Amino acid sequence: MTDWDEETALEVNGEPLSLRDVLRSAKWRGQLGFIQATADGALIRQAAVQRGIEVSDDELQQAADDFRVARGLHEVEALEGWLAAHHLGFEEWESLLEDEVIARKLRDALTGGRAEQYFAENRLSFDAATISRLVVSDEDVAKELRAQITEEGADFYALARQHSIETATKPAGGYVGPVKRQELEAAAESAVFGAPAGKIVGPVKTDQGFDLIKVEALHPAAFNESTRAAVESLLFDEWLNEQRGRAKISVPLLAESED
Repeated sequence: MTDWDEETALEVNGEPLSLRDVLRSAKWRGQLGFIQATADGALIRQAAVQRGIEVSDDELQQAADDFRVARGLHEVEALEGWLAAHHLGFEEWESLLEDEVIARKLRDALTGGRAEQYFAENRLSFDAATISRLVVSDEDVAKELRAQITEEGADFYALARQHSIETATKPAGGYVGPVKRQELEAAAESAVFGAPAGKIVGPVKTDQGFDLIKVEALHPAAFNESTRAAVESLLFDEWLNEQRGRAKISVPLLAESED
């Protein structure tokens, strides 16, 4: 049995903090995602072994090259600096790269040939629209602002900067950017995707208040490489979620830290 109070995890100004202190803080803040991620990695590795999936030297080298290029780590010293900053040894880094390659190969094996069919069956869910929002708390105010825009030619973006209560988009005149259907509440989704580009829709009642939404552009779903990658990731996540439900997972680390 580990004595969690004697396992020093870090020091702050000379004060030793035990592994129990670290875990207690992580539990309090809901920051135990690393445990789920580690369990997921084990499920992926186990499934890969069952399917005979392995990583060749060439595949590992390609993964290392891609990693370095993506982060601008062209020189050996730059890579060593990155590893030091992330508290990783070279062998640990290679092992983690191997895990990523295995996960990608397993995903390809599980989703091969299914992406196009899934897209065809769920095409609407991949539609997107670029929108701007003007949100107020009172429906009558929303109707008045809509009248100013549609009947008097008032500038939507200027009114959004002046009146919107949606703090994240207010400084940009209400501009939200591209959104998928599933990212919108039902009423807003129906209004946005039932309107032509350039149309002002609303007021629409949402959780935040009453929305006036400008449909900047509509982006009907198309099956391309980006969509394929999104579908494959979605299918892989569904598979992984099923494995979590079937797996027997216990966390002695947390159980012992509570003693």
